[in-house]
Amino acid sequence: MAKTQFFRSYLYAPASKPELVEKAFNSQADCIVIDLEDAVHHDKKEEARNFVVDFLSKQASKPFLVRINDLNGPWGVADLESISGPNLFGIRIPKASSVDTVKKASKILDSKKSNAQIHLLIESALGVIKAFELATCDPKVSALSLGEADLLSDLRATNDEALEFSRLSMLVAARAAGLKQPSQSVYANIKDLDGLKKSTLNAKATGFFGRSVIHPSHIEIVNEIYTPTKEEAEKAKEFLDLYDQMQASGNSVMALPNGEMIDPANIHYAKFQLDLYQSLNK
Repeated sequence: MAKTQFFRSYLYAPASKPELVEKAFNSQADCIVIDLEDAVHHDKKEEARNFVVDFLSKQASKPFLVRINDLNGPWGVADLESISGPNLFGIRIPKASSVDTVKKASKILDSKKSNAQIHLLIESALGVIKAFELATCDPKVSALSLGEADLLSDLRATNDEALEFSRLSMLVAARAAGLKQPSQSVYANIKDLDGLKKSTLNAKATGFFGRSVIHPSHIEIVNEIYTPTKEEAEKAKEFLDLYDQMQASGNSVMALPNGEMIDPANIHYAKFQLDLYQSLNK
């Protein structure tokens, strides 16, 4: 399995517009997703692919994924065969619902001697049902996420409640497979920053970590929500110090001065919070 890296924000940038890719890399997003799929008109597919090939020959200023086209469509295989190589950090496979498709991608990466991570974008009811199988079918798979617009279309639904089962299924499948928490899908309304904040806070409380964004104006809010505060880090350290005391004394449960109980079951999140805070404040 690939080394786990946590990104708060994933900013999409169309490969057919190099100037937007450059702006994306100058943004505060943790990871860039150079898009060869939905954001690129079919007349521009080859030109966009060639841009990514050239881009990969240079040193990038931050981690990035490439969202390839559907591997079962007319462009996906050529995308992956062209871009695979030592500088490719990872790919996003759209419309993932088949183990055979994931295996096909892995085989191409192997043939090009690429160690790129595979991130699966689940966008259909079938993909949701098969999420755990997809997450565990190949060691290159390092992350799952939902493509909620396409999923809603496949479900023939129009309200957010229709996505609740799929979101929780994705979370459970990822964690059961030993992967990091899934990142949240994009918030489609660029101007509704209050809605973005509310939606992102809810996703964080549900167990998601990080979010894809389609506009730079969303980055600051998403980064802030997924950045542990100093107070949260201090509390996490207090948890961990108390846990060390528990281990030394043989106690299975202890309490903070405020009465909050600590036991092994809730220490894992504290360690995650403290590690994340430290990594973001090096």
